[in-house]
Amino acid sequence: MILSNISFGENVVVHPSTSINNVAFGNNIKIAKECTIHGSEEHIVKIGSGTIFGMYVTLDGTEADIELGENVSIAQHNVIVSNWGLTEKSVINALFEKRAAPIRIGDHSWIGSGCVIAPGVTIGKFCVVASNSYVESDVPDFTIVGGNPARVIRTIEPSELGL
Repeated sequence: MILSNISFGENVVVHPSTSINNVAFGNNIKIAKECTIHGSEEHIVKIGSGTIFGMYVTLDGTEADIELGENVSIAQHNVIVSNWGLTEKSVINALFEKRAAPIRIGDHSWIGSGCVIAPGVTIGKFCVVASNSYVESDVPDFTIVGGNPARVIRTIEPSELGL
């Protein structure tokens, strides 16, 4: 692999078994072992300050942007892909409205283990995605979702977070 377009803020710890390319890291970030974080020259993956990744997380932003806010927690075994990875000439593409689309995860959000975030999804600030969820539509700020497909479980009152 050719490493390119990688920028590090201060105090960024990336486990040596993790594969990164075309990524901009903020400050105070911890990336666990066996993660894959790839963008492209046209789509640099942006990871906000204070963010942490558990083991075996995949972020594929090679065909559309992926942007994580500050203090985002991504648990282990998550797949966050901005494209479906289908061959261009496959007739199965007709089933997908968006083959590639940006993904955004807002500040202070937590993605539980074993989740899949589909292309084009925006997860707001102060959100929780329950473990083993498939998120195919946007999640508003201060919302807890879960399931396959993910549905709203409840909203969070800002006062619950001391805000």
